[in-house]
Amino acid sequence: MKNILIIGSGFMGTSIALAVGNRNTLCVEEYSPFKDFLKERDIYKNIYSSLDEVGDREFDLIIICSRQKSVPDKIKEVSKKYPSSIITEISSSKNFLKKYNMPENFISSHPICGSHNTGPQYSDGKLFKNKEVIVISNPNKFLSDKIELFWNSIGAKVTYMDIDEHNKIYAFLSHFPHYFSFIYKKILEEEKIDYKRLSGDSLKEILRLSESDKNLWDEIFSDNKENLDFLVEKVNKYLK
Repeated sequence: MKNILIIGSGFMGTSIALAVGNRNTLCVEEYSPFKDFLKERDIYKNIYSSLDEVGDREFDLIIICSRQKSVPDKIKEVSKKYPSSIITEISSSKNFLKKYNMPENFISSHPICGSHNTGPQYSDGKLFKNKEVIVISNPNKFLSDKIELFWNSIGAKVTYMDIDEHNKIYAFLSHFPHYFSFIYKKILEEEKIDYKRLSGDSLKEILRLSESDKNLWDEIFSDNKENLDFLVEKVNKYLK
């Protein structure tokens, strides 16, 4: 895929751009500090503030790397403007997608990699090498084949799951560890324990997850609440 549009130039979006490594990648970014940072670097062919600025073009692939709460509107806007382009997004939880009728040119992805750091200044072109990308099963074989080829092209391996399977598995593997980390950090602060000075590497690794964007993770926790509640009950069972 030669002509790619990335919506959202944060850590993940710009890591994708670096991994793709071609100068036909365009970006839509509304946040001025990210735009200012990227204008000084030779990563994107052009950076725009809105889809209106992008204008009428042909894209092989459009990747939405925005906050989860804005993704449905972005999908609707992009599919209307570029109906022949393949559209994907990279949200960590997918329940919200079940509330909408997704366009025929949409297929959902979830790269299993990331960082507690945010922003394009932390981006890594090797981020996806030998990592899993979960693609939500789609009856459209053309879309599935194309998106798998794309992720393979930047070094990733693809596994297919339906939405419910994906959300349950990643409640266990990702969402709950982050959930626990945020809660544990809050408890330590309430008890006024100087964990930064007194703890060893093992605790620091657990708490590293709580350095992630809390607002972003609150959206994930809310979207996957049912699976998280189930897991909390399981943990409580073994604590008794």
